[in-house]
Order: sequence, then C-alpha cells, then structure tokens
Amino acid sequence: MTTVRTDTSTDTDTGRAAQWRAGGRGSGATFARAVADQLRMHATSPMAVFSTLAMPCVFAFVVHANATKGFSHDTTSDMAVGSAGIGMLDSIIVLVLFSMLGEKQWKTLYAALGSPGGLVPVVLGRLTGTALQSLTALPGTLLVLGLLFGIDGGFDWVRWLVGGVLLAFATASMIGLLGFAVLRFPFSAGMTNGLTGLIMALSALIVPQSALPGPVQKLALVVPQSHVMAWIRGAGPGRLLAAVALTGFFCALVVLAVQRLENTVRRTALPLEA
Repeated sequence: MTTVRTDTSTDTDTGRAAQWRAGGRGSGATFARAVADQLRMHATSPMAVFSTLAMPCVFAFVVHANATKGFSHDTTSDMAVGSAGIGMLDSIIVLVLFSMLGEKQWKTLYAALGSPGGLVPVVLGRLTGTALQSLTALPGTLLVLGLLFGIDGGFDWVRWLVGGVLLAFATASMIGLLGFAVLRFPFSAGMTNGLTGLIMALSALIVPQSALPGPVQKLALVVPQSHVMAWIRGAGPGRLLAAVALTGFFCALVVLAVQRLENTVRRTALPLEA
C-alpha cells in the first residue's frame, strides 16, 4: 500500500524562503549595478566636478570678504563642511536629474520593473552613487579654502570627516524625492526652480540654525542637514542621531513613493518612459 503525502506546507514554506532569498540576492545585484553605473557614467563629468567645487568656493569667498570682527578668517571645520555642503547639494540635484532622465530615455525602467525588487534598488543605487560622487566636494573644497585662507588651529578633523560624509547622504536622501518626481511626471525645467536656495537655507550650511528667522528655525528641524551642521558646530551626539534618523526617514519616503509608483504603473499602465 502506497502512502500519499498530503501535507505540503513545509515544501511551500521552503519554496517561498528560497524565492525570498533569490529575490534578495537579485535586488542586491541590481542595487550594486545601479551604483556602479552612476559612478561610471558621471564620475568624470566636468560639469559635475565644476558644480561641486566652484559654487561653494564662491560662497566661502563672499562670506570671508564680508566677515565682521571676531570672525575667524582661517578655515574652520563648520565652514569647510558647510561650503562643501553647498557643492554637494548643487551636484546631487544635477546628477539625480540627469540619472533619472537617463533611465527614462534609455528605456530601462520597464526592464527594471520586472526585475527582483523592481525600481527601488535602481533608485537607491543611483542615489548612493550620487552621494559617493558628491564626496569629492569634501577634500576638494578644503584644499581650495586652505590655500586661500589657511586652516584654523582648532580645526576638528573628526567632525569634518564624519559630518561631511553624513551630510552627503542626508542631502541625497532628500533629493531622492526629486528623483521620484522626475520618474513619475513629465520633465519640466521648472522642477528645480528655487530648490537649491530653499534647501541651502534650511540646512544651515553657512549660518547657524539659531541665526535663522523663528519660523524657519522650526522648519529646519525636519531637515537632516541642519542637525549635521549643529553637531559639527559643537552640539551633542543627540543632534547626530537625529540626523541619522531623519536621513533614514527620507530614504523610507523615497522607497514608499517608488513602490506606490510601481503599483500605479501596473494598475493604470502609466507610461514611465514618455
């Protein structure tokens, strides 16, 4: 007599676990390819390098030229990171814009949509690559400012390095919402109007958050860059933790927005590559 096994729950669970592991590996590979594509395509772009270094150095020169008495004319750690942050912001906006437009023009989005993880690892990979590229502003700006004004004797190298790296990823997490907008809607040059100045002001890159108008101070609390700059200027580790938490929050917003876009595309046949 042959016994037929009817309980297949274990086999089903095992199959689902294998599919989940395969999907995870596929998403990781897609993410890594997106990071590599971003670095390969734009790492040597003259415009990306120019926007990363030129704009912050101009701002730094203006600030030093109009400095009041008591202001250190040497380059301090907060001045170095804040100036680099301007270049990061300008560079990340440009690179995210061109990266997302490139994905649309090259007709790769529907292929990505059918891959493990969908569009999320592609977008996150592009943002990660962009943040890594923007880090050239950190040593580059310091070199220029050091040659122009010298390095302050109390320069905090740890806060310069840690704060600068976190500032790049915090900026990329916020600008990721622009990347979603470029994917979701037809491109318009007005998408970035005023964006650089608004985020620059809320980020407290040049002046401390306490120097901002009252309502703007409160609004700046939701921007992770303002917490990074507060920590660089001497605040406690709580501001650093707040910056990390807000960076994660904006990354989660990007993921949710992209997943919602995927659902809309599948439900309504929304054209992604128009």
